[in-house]
Amino acid sequence: MFGDRFHRIVYLIGLSITLCSLPASIVGVSIGMIILAVNFLLSGHWSIKVQHLKAKPMVWVFVAMYFPVLVSGLFSENHHLGLEIVRLWLPVMLIPPIIAASDKLTVKEFKTIVSLFIFSTLVVTIVGAYGYFTANLADIRKVSPFISHIRLALMVNLSLALLVYYLTERIVARPFERWFAISAMAWFLFFLLTFSSFTGMLMLSILILLIFIKYLFKLGSIPRFITITGFLTVIFIVLSFVLHKYDNMSAVKLTPDNRPRLATVNGNPYQHDTLLKETENGYLVNINICDEELRNEWAKRSNLPYEGADKKGQLLRTTLIRYLASAGLTKDSLGVSKLDSIDIALIEGGYTNTIFKGKVTGIESRLYEFFYEINRHRQTGSLTGGSVLRRLLYAQAALHVITSNPIFGVSYGDLPAAMNQFYDIKKIDLPQSYRYMPHNQYLTVWASAGVIGFIIFILSLTLPFIKSPSFQVLPVKYFWVLVITSMLFEDTMLTHTGISFVAVFSALFLFGHSFPIVKKEDYAAR
Repeated sequence: MFGDRFHRIVYLIGLSITLCSLPASIVGVSIGMIILAVNFLLSGHWSIKVQHLKAKPMVWVFVAMYFPVLVSGLFSENHHLGLEIVRLWLPVMLIPPIIAASDKLTVKEFKTIVSLFIFSTLVVTIVGAYGYFTANLADIRKVSPFISHIRLALMVNLSLALLVYYLTERIVARPFERWFAISAMAWFLFFLLTFSSFTGMLMLSILILLIFIKYLFKLGSIPRFITITGFLTVIFIVLSFVLHKYDNMSAVKLTPDNRPRLATVNGNPYQHDTLLKETENGYLVNINICDEELRNEWAKRSNLPYEGADKKGQLLRTTLIRYLASAGLTKDSLGVSKLDSIDIALIEGGYTNTIFKGKVTGIESRLYEFFYEINRHRQTGSLTGGSVLRRLLYAQAALHVITSNPIFGVSYGDLPAAMNQFYDIKKIDLPQSYRYMPHNQYLTVWASAGVIGFIIFILSLTLPFIKSPSFQVLPVKYFWVLVITSMLFEDTMLTHTGISFVAVFSALFLFGHSFPIVKKEDYAAR
């Protein structure tokens, strides 16, 4: 009905919509993929498509990771969750064959759609940063307005790698392109350093390390010595910064305000627990507490009950006491009276430290949370205090499931119930709202699909990249490292956005485009 040119344009539009929507819209990603699938079915030329697929057998190796998911999803006793996983993973089965069977993208086409992805990521990060700074958001995670902040951090890092590639290898020809690339790189670096999660910072560190290794041995002996010295200096400064933050957050301040007192200004006795050395900003949390005054004064300032929960589901009493401690205030009516409306809103929101009253960076907030979790674990042995240490609990639960069902797993749909059994057996007091999946994609696959499914997953994720000629190109190699590393700390392929991100860029890098080595004068002539 339509000509080849029309179907090619629709193919490019489908890819563009998909890539532009990855950081911004789940619905947009689905629309883009539907366009790709419908256009593929209507475009004809099946003999040519078959020839393209025969020339790229690794596409079937990549797609093979879908089948353990399909089997374990269909055989789940929890049919709803099992079928949901099967549906979510459909991009892995559909998109790589569509891209592999289509004509490869030209240099211009590939550059255009990748630039649209970078621009979309840039816009989303700007919108998120603007919202964070203007809407008095205390939670750094909300800097990503449309998708998970961790997924957005992965896309920002990939955008950085693509920009580095085009600046250093492809040689962007026009002054405007160079200006845009450098400006975008500067913004992305600022965004990651200011707002990023631990995973995002780790990925940035790996990117810098890959670039460092790539170009280090091209330098002369003196520049190489200077570069290595500078690199080690930066590492030393970062470690010093982290240790300084830990000392500020953990060391007990030796001031009169940080000692037990007998009674409040109203003459009511204080309660103390001097054995627990828990601190907030160096102030002891479990001293100078008068529950009666806290209860009465809090009722005057907030509609949330003192004995109830804050908006994060934590005990409000605990949140209030920790927040007062962080401000160096006594935990009584006088301390509460010194809080302003912003303090009250933060406490109601579940924020336990005055550092959230300012616009803390992602590094500061994550360091605070991590140091608090470490100190609490050292004092009480609890692993339920925060997201970092809770991951150890999730891993323990997943390993328990794997040990009990190593060959076939328990299926994707039934994994949450199997992990809950571990918490119940071990009598771990973990609220249902915090009982997540393993937060490790490898453990999730093994526990769900068994060792056979796990082996298929690893081979599907590794062989197509290692065997591809494109693997030597910085963005492709970095994307692979980014994906396999993020899966150590996240269930990267457990959401529509994460699965689509992996499927689409894997297909484009491995089967949709060739990365020729182009000289500067050749590229400028294009």
